Amino acid sequence: MASKLIQQVAKRITVDYCRLTFVRNTDGFLNNVEVCTLLNQECRIEVVRGSQLQLRLHYELEYKSRPEERFVYVCQQTDTLLSDMLKEGKVLDFSISDLFPLFADKSLIRRQPLQVLEWLYDEIGIHRVGLAEGKMMVDNLINRFNNQRNHSVSHLRERLHQIEVNWVNSQKTIEFVSKIMVDAIIAGVVDEMADDFDAINDLFQEWLNEHYFGMLQSNPLLSAKSVNKILPHLAANFQHQDKVALMVVDGFAYWQYVVLKRYLDSLDIKTQDSTIVSWLPSITMLSRQAIFRGNNPEMDYKQSPENERKLWRSYWQSQGVGQYESQYIGDDDEFAINEGVKRLAVVTVEMDKKMHSSYDYRDLLSLTENWCPRIVAKIKTIVEAGYTLYLTTDHGSVLSKGWRALTQVEKVFLYKDGSRGKRHLIYNYIEEYQRFTKENGELGLLAHNNWLCMRNSMCFAKNNERMITHGGSHFEEVVIPFIKIG
Repeated sequence: MASKLIQQVAKRITVDYCRLTFVRNTDGFLNNVEVCTLLNQECRIEVVRGSQLQLRLHYELEYKSRPEERFVYVCQQTDTLLSDMLKEGKVLDFSISDLFPLFADKSLIRRQPLQVLEWLYDEIGIHRVGLAEGKMMVDNLINRFNNQRNHSVSHLRERLHQIEVNWVNSQKTIEFVSKIMVDAIIAGVVDEMADDFDAINDLFQEWLNEHYFGMLQSNPLLSAKSVNKILPHLAANFQHQDKVALMVVDGFAYWQYVVLKRYLDSLDIKTQDSTIVSWLPSITMLSRQAIFRGNNPEMDYKQSPENERKLWRSYWQSQGVGQYESQYIGDDDEFAINEGVKRLAVVTVEMDKKMHSSYDYRDLLSLTENWCPRIVAKIKTIVEAGYTLYLTTDHGSVLSKGWRALTQVEKVFLYKDGSRGKRHLIYNYIEEYQRFTKENGELGLLAHNNWLCMRNSMCFAKNNERMITHGGSHFEEVVIPFIKIG
């Protein structure tokens, strides 16, 4: 059941007679990821934040296609919204202090975290609270929550230390670590546990040095150990008449699959969980190309849905599958499975876009939660159509901190398309590759052939700038889900 506070927030930001409201929220309360998650989970209200253009795109692509759902668009100005949107909804103003009319210090209310506000709302209700009394109450609550926070870190750290980290058994290790990571994100203490996750990544880098490159050449008959072996694995284990589907969720870390699995379990959709490794550098142009090529990627490849569609059909034609027996469905295609299709590919880049737009893991968790019901509906449709479905990704992601941005001179020596990202560099000039590696030895870069990538959680951005991105060899980017469903 939703908390009293969240219930009241839901009433203030919606109206009964329409399913869309435009809320001017000057205090930023509706920017809180946890608030938005609770409104969605407990009140079935989706809060949408973004620019005027982003709201318009959501209106056309999501609002119109989901007629049973309710939405709140948070916008500072409503006079520039297009008239057809405004006709669909109601414009409202909201501040969290509206729910505390007799609390004297409104600015104090607006500065508090959700947990403090929930307790205050439950305890004081509509009673009058003076300035001094209010400050004392809030100070006591903050001390209590800080103690609880410290307890959460200790408890999660104890769970983490009970895990036998063994990257030879990568699925068991990543599953346990990811479950704790999700709990840490929910508790808001993932930053406090950064050193613990870094220690686990250090062990992964040792494993990677010894095993990763050999896995790229492994026999795919019994299992696919790397993304370039997925299609050979499917070809070796299914007959022509079998119906097989591959769903690729771009930029989907294993901890996000832990979230998705809860939704699948709730519908009694059975899974066989395993892992594979992404291609390095862990970027879409290489790693997703490796999936659809069924082989090592090529540097002169241009990433596009149309080229992926060609690779998918070409591979299966080489295995004796007819042209009309294979189908590729991207985000811009209608989700409709053609009759007679034996090999189905479904690719979505929605989570990759959400990942790159997120400022922290809590934000990404909220966006993942909002996305899960929609992708589960597609999974259910595919499985009910008689397909054995495999769900995977091309790479995960990691919350990174800026080291420094590359200079214009440093960029000159890089390869063309896809040569640089926030966590990788691909060189056209080997001398510059060697120079950069030598002069920046403190980064501990993974160096191979003509490319470099970050092993830790640093990125090529302004000093201390934080972002969720990919391209490196961190375990959160490289150890990815390979899930059999149906």
